[in-house]
Amino acid sequence: MSKPVPDPPCTAHAHFGTCSGHHPPLFTVCEGISLEDALVHLAMSLTSAYETNYQVCESADRPLQGLAWATQHSLEIAQAVLESLLKGLRQ
Repeated sequence: MSKPVPDPPCTAHAHFGTCSGHHPPLFTVCEGISLEDALVHLAMSLTSAYETNYQVCESADRPLQGLAWATQHSLEIAQAVLESLLKGLRQ
């Protein structure tokens, strides 16, 4: 028998912070967190990365500055996609 209303999407267990595999993971994403809550935390992390990288863009010398601006554009893309996902979930 199928459920009339599916469960809302949520996170699955995932590890991070392994420092290239030199030790077991330091951190984990917990299973069962609502998708919206996970995306909100992701938005905060991306904002932090964006602000930090912007400071690098402003203070770095070439050629590092070019790499930092490329990263800045990638962060902007990620933020836009994330905002779109959050808006779609809230509609």
